[in-house]
Amino acid sequence: MKKTIDNYFTTGELAKLCKIPRKTLLYYDSLGLITPEVIEENGYRYYKRTQLFALELILTMRKLDIPLAEIKTYLSNKSYTNYRNIMSGREIFLEKLLKKIIKTKNELHHSLLILNQLENIKFNDVLTVRTDNEFLYLSKPVSPKMNFKDRTKISASLFINLAEHIPLNNHTFGYVVDKNSLLDQKKPRHIKYYFCPVFTKTDYPKCSIKSKGTYLTLYFKGIYMNNYDKYINTLSEYCKHNMLVPISDIYITSIKNFWLTDEISEYIYKIEVQIK
Repeated sequence: MKKTIDNYFTTGELAKLCKIPRKTLLYYDSLGLITPEVIEENGYRYYKRTQLFALELILTMRKLDIPLAEIKTYLSNKSYTNYRNIMSGREIFLEKLLKKIIKTKNELHHSLLILNQLENIKFNDVLTVRTDNEFLYLSKPVSPKMNFKDRTKISASLFINLAEHIPLNNHTFGYVVDKNSLLDQKKPRHIKYYFCPVFTKTDYPKCSIKSKGTYLTLYFKGIYMNNYDKYINTLSEYCKHNMLVPISDIYITSIKNFWLTDEISEYIYKIEVQIK
C-alpha cells in the first residue's frame, strides 16, 4: 500500500497545488463533491490523480458561480450534452448579469454627476434652463386630506417598488405640485404625487416623462415644507413680471437630503416649472 500512497496527494498537498484553502477541500468532501480515494485508520486522507482533475472542474464551475448542488449532480452524470447545457445556461446567466452591471454603472454615473453639481449651485436665483426629457417614476396619487403617516406610506412604497425594477435607487426624490398653485397664489398647495427620477426607462408601470423644454429653475436650502410657499411665490412673481406662461406642474426635487447629511439646514431642493 505504501507504494500506492506515495503517488497520492494529501489534503494539504492537493489544496496547495490548486491554491485553495485546505478547509475548502474538506468542505467539498463534506458535501460529497470530492471524496478522498483513501482514508487511513489514523484519519489521513489521500486523493488520486483523477481527483485532481475533478477538483479543477469544480473550481472552474465555481468561477462561473454554478451552485454546488448543480456541480454535484453533474459529477454524477458527466456527459458532453450535460456539460454543454450547463455552460450554455451560464452564458445566458452572464449575459443578463452583464446587462444589469452596465445599467447599474450608468445609474451610478448619473448619480455622481448630480452629486458633483452640488458644488456649483447658485441659490435663490431664478434660472432659465433648457432640459431634455427625463424619466420620473410616480407614486400613487396623494390626497390633500391624507395624514402625514399615510403620505409617508405612499412615498415609501414608491421607493421600495421601484427598487425591484431598476438596478440602483439614487438619493434624489421629489414632489409634483399642481401648476394652478403657481397661477393663483391664493390656491392651497398640495403634493399630487411623489416621484423618483431615474436615467433609464423600465417596465415600472408608473413611468412619466418630464418633457424636454425650457424650465424656470430655482435652488434653495432648508426643509421643503418650511420654504416651498416662498419659492413658488418667487416663481409666480417672476412669470408675471416677465409675461411667461407656466405649462407644466411644479417639480420639486430633493437633491441633498438625509442620504447626504444629518443637518436639515443643509438640505437642498430644486424647484422647476416649464414655461413658454
